[in-house]
Amino acid sequence: MQNDPLDRLRDVQLPEVPQWWPPAPGWWIVALLLLLLLTYFIYRTVQWRRRTAPRRAALQDLDTRFSEWQSGTRSASDCINECNALLKRLWVHVDGATHVAALSGDEWLTYLDSRSSSSQFTTGAGRLLGNQRFAAVNDDSELQALQPLLRKLLQSAPVTT
Repeated sequence: MQNDPLDRLRDVQLPEVPQWWPPAPGWWIVALLLLLLLTYFIYRTVQWRRRTAPRRAALQDLDTRFSEWQSGTRSASDCINECNALLKRLWVHVDGATHVAALSGDEWLTYLDSRSSSSQFTTGAGRLLGNQRFAAVNDDSELQALQPLLRKLLQSAPVTT
């Protein structure tokens, strides 16, 4: 009786199932890169929010002034004067141009035209911010046309550094 040589073979041994922990070194590198990337984006977002904070605050203040005027709790002349002061504060803060605070009348409107790249302040609804703000506002449509003009100007304001 001969022995069958196949009887001496052992059964197939399967390798152990790899464990998920600890990960391979490549995964540690990927995790580190993702963490660095996330940190960088958070840092840049915080910087951007800080730089645009004056502009966002000015837009919110502008909307508050006009909503108070529309609800009747603020007069039109108060709204115009406070919007004018708001613009001057923002441009002094953003540009560091202290000469802006002393501008008035046509010089102020010309400056606003140069900042907005339009002529809406010297010839359009923006005239209300010049010497016309001291006169009584009889036409509410002019003041209503001023709000989108000011919003556009504030949205194009540069960010602080």
